[in-house]
Amino acid sequence: MPEKVQRSLRTYGVAGLFIEPERSLISCCSGTPKCGLRQRESTAYHHAHLSEDIFDTIARSLTECVGVRSTGRIQGVNPKTVLRVLARAADHAVKVSRSLLKGVWVSECQLDEMWSFIGKKEQHLDPVEKLEGIMGDAWIWIAFDSVHKVVLAHIVGKRTEPYAVSLLQEVNRVTACMPTLFSSDQLDQYKSALLKVYGVPVLPPKKSGPGRPPHSKLVPPDDLLYVQVVKKYKRNRVADISSRIVFGDPLKVDEVLRQSKVSQAINTSYVERNNGTVRHIDARCTRKTYRFSKCSQNHVRQLDLSLAYYHLCLPHRTLTKRNKRSTTPFMSAGLTDHVWTMRELLQYKP
Repeated sequence: MPEKVQRSLRTYGVAGLFIEPERSLISCCSGTPKCGLRQRESTAYHHAHLSEDIFDTIARSLTECVGVRSTGRIQGVNPKTVLRVLARAADHAVKVSRSLLKGVWVSECQLDEMWSFIGKKEQHLDPVEKLEGIMGDAWIWIAFDSVHKVVLAHIVGKRTEPYAVSLLQEVNRVTACMPTLFSSDQLDQYKSALLKVYGVPVLPPKKSGPGRPPHSKLVPPDDLLYVQVVKKYKRNRVADISSRIVFGDPLKVDEVLRQSKVSQAINTSYVERNNGTVRHIDARCTRKTYRFSKCSQNHVRQLDLSLAYYHLCLPHRTLTKRNKRSTTPFMSAGLTDHVWTMRELLQYKP
């Protein structure tokens, strides 16, 4: 045993182990100072009883579309242990992502919602469960940088306006300035959310005669460009696709598209392709599966961990071909300089 633990036992007896229980027990079990409390502090391994190798393997399995019980069987641990690893790794991944993802210059920001569910699908809920709002459809709102392939913001919730506002507020936080062009589908919530986040208050002229003065209204600034992709469906299949300009000058929109590195027309193709990537690395978002989330907290945690792994550890094929070397989305945006391993992600101290 380490000398400090021996002194504690000689002075206080067995009670000496409980003066600093975490440090004493970890030191007695490992016998090496590398696994001490201070070395693991501010990392995902803090207060974890597993070895770092097993912890890394469990976290990586969860980000490679392996379910909780399957991961437990592979590693020989209880499923509850896998969920504890998920909680620690996801909370740490959020801190790492928030510390790195800021001041990004975005030319094209595509907005979309991806369907998922928690517990039950919406059509199977009884009236009481619908009122609670815990289970049912859980839409994943995503703001995507189509040039650097970075998920600028993501929100899990219902398909209502407050979630759209929260999504754009997060985009406003992580970007250096307002993106040059916004594009989305024909969902109405984006228009009002853009006005609430980027709109400019203007006071209308007061009418003559008695009465209260008019309230200020939000109008889009001159540099706000927002376009929509309008899809018409026939028998649950896309029959026609058109586009429309909601905010901004059509000439400016054409100029932005001519100078774009990726888009030659109004589209949401890149964010929809990213939705397929999310379903590929997050087992809870796979369609027609038994691995769906049973509670909202684990649903959000799995998404946070998967996106951190996608941003830092998973080389992107298009970016790799463009730069002629293995490149992750954060490398393309200039936020990191190399491909991270899972160990680096979990050990990084924000």
